[in-house]
Amino acid sequence: MVGEDPELSYYRSVEDLFASLRGTPHILSPRDFQLLRSWWRDEVPLAAVATGLTEVFARNREHENADPVVSLSYCRHAVKRHAKRIAEMHIGRAGSDHGKEPAAPSGDCNHLVADLTAVTGAQRDDRPAIAKVIARITEQVEMAGRDLPTEMLDEHFFGLESAMFHDCWQALSEKERQGINDRVHDAVTSTSATEEARQRSARALRDREIRLLLGLPRLELGQ
Repeated sequence: MVGEDPELSYYRSVEDLFASLRGTPHILSPRDFQLLRSWWRDEVPLAAVATGLTEVFARNREHENADPVVSLSYCRHAVKRHAKRIAEMHIGRAGSDHGKEPAAPSGDCNHLVADLTAVTGAQRDDRPAIAKVIARITEQVEMAGRDLPTEMLDEHFFGLESAMFHDCWQALSEKERQGINDRVHDAVTSTSATEEARQRSARALRDREIRLLLGLPRLELGQ
């Protein structure tokens, strides 16, 4: 928001992303808010926080029986690791890029932003909840392209894509979800794979169905 205090904007961005990744409204606990304040005081880049959060949620969703991520504290080690990586990358570039203009956002990110913006527009009338999800993801892609080193973008986008599929699934109508579930069930039960392999295949097939239904781009560089 224009004119918003930078510290409040930082808090709001983290809270909004955490709620989006959880898929439900969420109010930070006093303990989590203290952690968030410490990140602000220590000048932890917002991009490091976003990458850490998306990584933890993506990893969590790979395990069907994993405990839900209900606190920022679950993500603190990932955030610390990514903050360190970003600092090291910037230090490494300081010597070699001395005197050069700051790098512009990745062209690939700009292309992704354009594709996601088109999806938002296409879904706004018939699926406003989906349009809202994609608009949030678009903001995260824009931020990543602006703030993250290129070396970290693929990893970050992997987590964002996981969040995008999760939130889009929740925002689909019951009829649409049932149709997808029926097609996925027919596909996986026709194989002789193990139960674990079937579960992995079901997740991949469901994501593919969501991508095709909504016209979602792949969140990756070098498309």
